[in-house]
Amino acid sequence: MPSYFARAAIALGALFLSACATYPNIASRTAMLAGNAQYYAPSAAPPGARAPLVILMSGCGGLVGLAGPKTVMKDYAEAANLAGAYVIVVDSFGSRGMDFETAVNTTCSGLRLRGDARAGDILAAEELARKHWSSASFSGVIIAGWSHGGWTVMELLSAGAKADSVGNFQIDRPQPRALTPDAVALFYPYCGFLNTTAFRKWDFKGPLLLLTAGLDSRSPAESCVSVVEKARGGPAGIEAVTYENVTHAFDESDQVPTSTFKYDPEATARAHDLFRRFIAEQAGRLN
Repeated sequence: MPSYFARAAIALGALFLSACATYPNIASRTAMLAGNAQYYAPSAAPPGARAPLVILMSGCGGLVGLAGPKTVMKDYAEAANLAGAYVIVVDSFGSRGMDFETAVNTTCSGLRLRGDARAGDILAAEELARKHWSSASFSGVIIAGWSHGGWTVMELLSAGAKADSVGNFQIDRPQPRALTPDAVALFYPYCGFLNTTAFRKWDFKGPLLLLTAGLDSRSPAESCVSVVEKARGGPAGIEAVTYENVTHAFDESDQVPTSTFKYDPEATARAHDLFRRFIAEQAGRLN
């Protein structure tokens, strides 16, 4: 009869294999995310119009807060629409049965669904968008992430253009274009010790917008810029912008009363304009 330690090892191994097999590829991940995906089309785009696809990845607070649907991703999606882009937002948390409090207590703390584990959602989002807008011609793929979503984007870039997997997600062939995005935007991303970017080099050398917050205690602006520049091999092609007197998540108007994050409407308006301008520039370049 196996010893206690042998039985424990077998049980842990089975648990590990079960966890890895939960959502291993594009088909199963799109099936999981499909019901909660949000789609935003540019109002001026005729059917079949050629325009970039923008994939937005929210922070660990997700798309629904204690008081109901959050507006932060919708606001940025509309800014990208004004720049002429299609936008998809996937709900990584609701799709996994995680409400706001669960996501904050487990994902924001780094206990569950870390950036690499969530990175496959980006590739699945591209597949969902292509099915939703089957007549559209996407001129390119742009990925944008906020906080934990920024970490998620960084993990995908760290996996590299030739990756067979990221986290426990198996990357199908042909590879999704989001694995080699045309541009990237990162808004106050988590750049701490759990983020493997500090130990990787990126293949991605395209335009990159990096917005950091001067009062960000989670990912200090200077260290985050340093991490990104090191991964890129230097500052070339990076537009690094720091809003000095704002906190992490300064652009979320629906903060919970106990949060240390402070909403700043003026900085938020500037961030929306910055994002719209960046997407417009990429749309012009890609079209």
